[in-house]
Amino acid sequence: MRLLGVLNIILKAYGSGKKPEQGLRFQDGELDSQELTDIFGRRGPPPPIANYLLRILHGRRYDGTLDLPLPEDLELELSKYPRAFEEGLNWLRQAYPIDEDEAILARIEREEHALERDNPSELLQRGQDLRFYRGPQSGHYQAKLSEKEGDVYGVSELERLRAQNEAKFQKEEEELQAQIDERMTKVQEEQTNAVAQRPEQGLESAKEVRPPNSFEKWVLKAQNRAQSKLTLESPEVAQQSAGRRLLPSLLLTSLVAGGCFLYTQYWHRPKQSERFFPDLSLSVATIGALLAVNLAVFFAWRMPPFWSSLNKYFIIVPAYPYAFSMLGSLVSHQKLGHLLANMIPLVIFGLPLHEEVGRATFLAMFLSSGILGSFGSLARHTFSKVFVTTTLGASGCVYGVVSAYLWLHQDDRFSIMFLPKDLAEQLSFDGRSLLIALGALQVFGSLRPVKKIDYFDHLVGMAVGAVSAWWWQSNKEKNGGFPKKFQNWWKVTFSGSK
Repeated sequence: MRLLGVLNIILKAYGSGKKPEQGLRFQDGELDSQELTDIFGRRGPPPPIANYLLRILHGRRYDGTLDLPLPEDLELELSKYPRAFEEGLNWLRQAYPIDEDEAILARIEREEHALERDNPSELLQRGQDLRFYRGPQSGHYQAKLSEKEGDVYGVSELERLRAQNEAKFQKEEEELQAQIDERMTKVQEEQTNAVAQRPEQGLESAKEVRPPNSFEKWVLKAQNRAQSKLTLESPEVAQQSAGRRLLPSLLLTSLVAGGCFLYTQYWHRPKQSERFFPDLSLSVATIGALLAVNLAVFFAWRMPPFWSSLNKYFIIVPAYPYAFSMLGSLVSHQKLGHLLANMIPLVIFGLPLHEEVGRATFLAMFLSSGILGSFGSLARHTFSKVFVTTTLGASGCVYGVVSAYLWLHQDDRFSIMFLPKDLAEQLSFDGRSLLIALGALQVFGSLRPVKKIDYFDHLVGMAVGAVSAWWWQSNKEKNGGFPKKFQNWWKVTFSGSK
């Protein structure tokens, strides 16, 4: 202590900033009157002064600066209680012991570096407020002290997080190695069995079994992280009711469907100067944007870092559904064949439908058909208790677009593309027949015992598309060839007036 008295203090003085010195908390909340009486006696300082003194002393202990003068206002109050300083310090040393000698040595080291200006107790208090440190000083009574030798700052929350992350990383490495060993053992057994089944050919050179390289390990890690650790027996899955599974998705579906209706009522064609691609027609720009989004998600499925997010929000899993997956799954395809099967009909039927009904109505048909179809599929799987399945793709949207176009052109003739004219006329069908046949095909497919295609999603999408086309057509015919736009959506929604 005598050594510190002759040192040149280069640290920032206590209370030199905008805020006065606050000290360092040693527990959550203030001590009550009875606890303070046990420390200072019946003639001790009043509770606000006593608690303030204890915080200041605790901070000075951590800084190794007990020899420095106390704040002036506190010094003035303590002049009436000459024994309060010693009594408070003795209690703190018994209740919250720290290595004060180590704190003094740390102070000496700090004073040798002119760049280090802040007092440790102030930094520590700031760290406690930000929940970086947990220990007795942060308000957690009887919490563990730091186990580091010479550490006077208590348990660090950052150290705890670092240890937790290191343990998680070590567990991932062990699981990955076990997975690699299992795969290599399986491959070796398959090769051994293959050689044993052909003894007449003599010895054969089996393909060398090698461990995965760094890139393959990286892919395996991404795959493991993207896979959910939940099982059907997990409480989060097993204890979920049908309502809890469906309600978030139902709310999002209702909002999107309602938003689609409002969009058709308030959308206005943009000026050419306001468009990103003024040289393209609205239909080409709209369909092109939808193709680009679907293609982007398709390529994202081939990038391991995106797998975790894609598994959550771009594929529907009835066992543990996420509401946003109702939307994300509409533009999600994992296989090229699935992508082409949806995008080609979208171009063929979407472009003329867009030209006929306009951008707002087309997008409303596209989105509402898809999201209602996705929710219908989720509800069917939930009530059927078929949880181990997945749904993704724009099929519901596309079937809604196709059925809407066929509904508007029930009397038109359709044939297969690229056929000779004579043959095309012989193999042509009207739109009504095609719509009925397409619907019957989905009904028949949904009744099959083994289904790899979500036919129920298609059926709901077709129904929404046909109803939307009927509504648009009847609304147009009643208003002289122009679809009517409601002026007051509130009255339309709640009173049914038009």
